[in-house]
Amino acid sequence: MDPASSSVPARLQMLLSTLIAARDLLGEAASPLEPWEERLRRLGGQEGERLRAAVAGTVKSGKSTLVNALIGRDFLKRGAGIVTSLVTRVRPGPTLKATLALKGWADVNREVTDAALFLGVGEQGRNLDLRQRRDREGIDRALRELGDEALGEGGFFDKNAALLRAYLDGFAKVESLVQDEARTIEFSDGDFERHREFAGHDALAAFVDTLILEIPALPFAGRYELGDCQGYDSPNPRHMEKVQDYLMGCHLVVYVLSSRVGLREADLRFLRDIKSMGLIESTCLVLNADLGEHSTAEDLIALRGRVVTELAAFRAELPIYTFSGLRALYLALQQAGEELSKKDELMLAVWEESAAVSVDEYQGFQEFLGSQLGEGRERRLAAAVETTTRQVAVSLRSLLRGAMTLAGRQAQSLTAGEKEFRDAREQAQKSLRSFEAALNGLKEPIKKDLFRRVDDVFHPTHGKIAEEVQDYVRKIEPPLKGVATTDLKQVFRQLARIYQEMRAVLHRYKVEVVNARAVAEIRSLWGEASEALADAASPTASLLVKAVETYRVEAAALGIELPPLEVPEPDLSIGKRGIPLFSAVTYSAFGSNADRVLSFAQQWTRNVTMGWASRLFGKKEKTGFHQSLLADGAEAARKLLAEEAYGNLLHYNEIVKYHVVGASLDELAQAWSRTYRERVEALIVDLDTLARRIHRAGSAQEDLIPRLEGILRELEPLAA
Repeated sequence: MDPASSSVPARLQMLLSTLIAARDLLGEAASPLEPWEERLRRLGGQEGERLRAAVAGTVKSGKSTLVNALIGRDFLKRGAGIVTSLVTRVRPGPTLKATLALKGWADVNREVTDAALFLGVGEQGRNLDLRQRRDREGIDRALRELGDEALGEGGFFDKNAALLRAYLDGFAKVESLVQDEARTIEFSDGDFERHREFAGHDALAAFVDTLILEIPALPFAGRYELGDCQGYDSPNPRHMEKVQDYLMGCHLVVYVLSSRVGLREADLRFLRDIKSMGLIESTCLVLNADLGEHSTAEDLIALRGRVVTELAAFRAELPIYTFSGLRALYLALQQAGEELSKKDELMLAVWEESAAVSVDEYQGFQEFLGSQLGEGRERRLAAAVETTTRQVAVSLRSLLRGAMTLAGRQAQSLTAGEKEFRDAREQAQKSLRSFEAALNGLKEPIKKDLFRRVDDVFHPTHGKIAEEVQDYVRKIEPPLKGVATTDLKQVFRQLARIYQEMRAVLHRYKVEVVNARAVAEIRSLWGEASEALADAASPTASLLVKAVETYRVEAAALGIELPPLEVPEPDLSIGKRGIPLFSAVTYSAFGSNADRVLSFAQQWTRNVTMGWASRLFGKKEKTGFHQSLLADGAEAARKLLAEEAYGNLLHYNEIVKYHVVGASLDELAQAWSRTYRERVEALIVDLDTLARRIHRAGSAQEDLIPRLEGILRELEPLAA
């Protein structure tokens, strides 16, 4: 079989079989090839790697509609509510199946308690349990008492009130499904459509952590996942945080832009974040055409031109595809034999008469996506296999040729000329050890400088981003409202809400502003540090290459042909993966929101009882007393927020130093050293070990040579 035409798994299996045969034949003499065997098995495991493509954009841009069009069925709920915090993951599968990861009661009750505290609902600091009837009734009563206070900016339901209402409304339907610990449930066959109840209804979506749809006969080959993300400009910052977290593990971003509104500030902010996270080069844009708004092709072409101009600052030649996602969905449904509603049929008929449909790049988009998810994945894997198999084959061939040379001499005693060969081998080994020692020594001063530079960004006493965060805390305007009673519990309820709303403002700032900037800073610092290590190690690496070349010359004098050392490049992508979001990796001196509120209550009460307010409390007619009391509470809240921000920054700073860039520098040095060792040891043949192995073969040597020749013939196509 010609390996060039064989599949990736077949080529790997062919070389593995050859490697195992050589190992059995040569015994301990083949020990330098053991790392290669492990590498091949690990590479074969990458057949299971799944590429992730995020379908992202702002609210109502047509993301779910586009994914439905690609699926060819209207499976994803379109226009889900703002409380839905799911990234719906669509994957190819043998059968139709939906897998939901449900939160456990511990997570549900933690969110319920947090949301209640944000609204000043319930007793001070007490953890709520949605399973308890009195807690459900208490939350319901408190929500009704809030009245207009439950409405946030723009008349929309306050996100915490909405979350609590969703939990209350969905409780009866999921009570029997949710358990103490998180669990998964599956819907298949006739129950598959039930996943829409969870993804499309706030009351049930609140209980779901992740949702995976497996669908047969998807249009692209290979293992991949389409992630239907929530709108980036959702009122709930936790949604944006979840989208950011999903994007960090993606290979491709499909950004959906509605032609109805064009590029808005929310889109520009999202694209800036995508660029900061290092994903802009892996991004394409879909200009989702609203055919009801654009009646001519010229109109759409002009809009596309404006978008191209506006996006030039983000990336030159960003792939852009213009088409109607809804039309593509309707056509796909018709092709699948599904009936459209009368309204949809009429709308499609009107569109088909429109001149704007001539601007339809949907097929081109499908081909692009297929090349990235299916063929593109195979190309990347095939390239990795090609490089590795050739390196393994060349190294194994060198070892086998050395064995052939010795076997042909009938394992005669080593000649004087072979002493130079031994000396050269020993020198190559010394150079390898020197390189490894130098690499470990060089990384420490670079790491020390890297830690100092991380401090300059994130340390709360002098870091540039840290100072901006702390300055933001100082400038947060407390949402002061009048208090209609002098009852201490009622006053505290308002103050607790002020504190929680200020915390919500700070969290939104972390998500919307700090996260992307932090990722960009870390990537930049890592890039400079990794390149510094590569530059510093270059002289020692050059000496190692020269030592191996001297060894090759001595081997040639003995009739052993060896290939030149292929110098490995350091994997600079290490350190750009797994960067934590600032908003998600935070630390508080308090264990929970309940603890924070209790701490706030104690601090505020202490301030009141020790100050002038204690003498005025109860004097109902005192002018300005209530407002002053609230202002005093707001300052107590700001002080507590400042303490939290300081702790968060210090914790994040330490994580970045020791668990991200520091650990990545260690990993880079180890990986680079390991790759050098694998390649060098596979080249420098141990003639003494080979000679002993051949000597033990005794009379079987006559059979040994033909077997070696047979393995060499199998290797030639792979080593070419």
